[in-house]
Amino acid sequence: MPGTPAQFTLLTAPRLWDGSGDPPLDAAAVLIEGDRIVGSGRQGDVCPPDGAHVERVDYADATILPGLVDTHTHLIAPGDGTAGDDLALEEDGILLLRGAKNARTILQSGVTTARDNGAKNRVAFSLREGLQRGLAVGPRVVVCGRPITMTGGHMWYFGSEADGEERARAEVRKLLKEGADYIKIVASGGSTRTSDPRRASYTVAELQAITDEAHRHGKLTAAHCACARSVENCLDAGVDMIVHCVFTEADGSYRERQDLVERLAKAQVWVNPTLHILRAGIGRLTETLERRGRLSTRQERMLAWTRRELEVRLEAVGRMIRAGVRIVAGSDSPWNAYGPGGFAFEIEALGHAGLSNGDAILSGTAAAAESIGVGDAAGRLAPGRPADVLIVRGDPAHDLAALRRVLDVYQGGRRVERGGC
Repeated sequence: MPGTPAQFTLLTAPRLWDGSGDPPLDAAAVLIEGDRIVGSGRQGDVCPPDGAHVERVDYADATILPGLVDTHTHLIAPGDGTAGDDLALEEDGILLLRGAKNARTILQSGVTTARDNGAKNRVAFSLREGLQRGLAVGPRVVVCGRPITMTGGHMWYFGSEADGEERARAEVRKLLKEGADYIKIVASGGSTRTSDPRRASYTVAELQAITDEAHRHGKLTAAHCACARSVENCLDAGVDMIVHCVFTEADGSYRERQDLVERLAKAQVWVNPTLHILRAGIGRLTETLERRGRLSTRQERMLAWTRRELEVRLEAVGRMIRAGVRIVAGSDSPWNAYGPGGFAFEIEALGHAGLSNGDAILSGTAAAAESIGVGDAAGRLAPGRPADVLIVRGDPAHDLAALRRVLDVYQGGRRVERGGC
């Protein structure tokens, strides 16, 4: 109403980590007006205008951070171990409802921006529209719609199979027409039953056609790479982000491939390693063993394989970190046994791999936002930016597990209702 005083919210806490990469500030505050941040810094330097109506919220033994940015989600999945092949058998309406439910859970956990890395048919577009209209509650989402894959390739069941340079380029145009924010490429096989994760799917020429068409329209690309050849092909094709970045050879063996690590660092591509999904699988099988007292032969083999794979992947990511590869956090949840709302576990996993706590936090805030093309609007707390704020108990600069101790989440200046979370 005309003449109504501006509404301000002043958040104060012992610590503020603003996403700039600078050390945390003590005795800090964030001032919000409407949906924007208008002040951030030490409490004595952040003051509302004289006479303004201000809601003051003080958090003891807490840290104020930017809302988290998850670069890799699959919002339509249940995260209960259901295989993707079986997930795709569900009706689009059910997938949309599950996506809305997961979006709420993810937002309540502190993720205010998320990139969806592939859904069936037009479900991701519908979910994004519903969130923008306020028909559902969740993070701001960046969507690819459907991943582009070879016939029978990983995630073919989502609906965008394309072979050859011309058809692959045409599929990019189709997705952009439908409203894709970026293009997801499936550059190797994966968990899909008709695919082989040890082998590259697309040729360099096909990948170049996809990447060129996306870049001509100002869109980023990201590629699923579960084997060394697919990583090499994507580097040759100029893909912007390598997802998983596994160095498995066609015969199933693993080599360090320091040559690829050095190429990744030199090219300054983003790498999203997806480590915690392995830990989640180990946890699920361990719980089954404790509950039943035994595992099937297949489950025993899977548990042993996953433990070895995690060890290998942690070592590989550690080498990437030491080489200066740009690492970002993306959960890959709720896929496989990695349920929604646990993005902080991925940030912790990157800490275990070798990132400092500060860099691990950056990997899930400012760096993550930059890597998915929203660095001007997410991942940092600064005047003029959207007021997406996370408050956690404790100090994540010393203990990354503090990111799981969520006290409050603000999205666009509004406190998120978290219920029993």
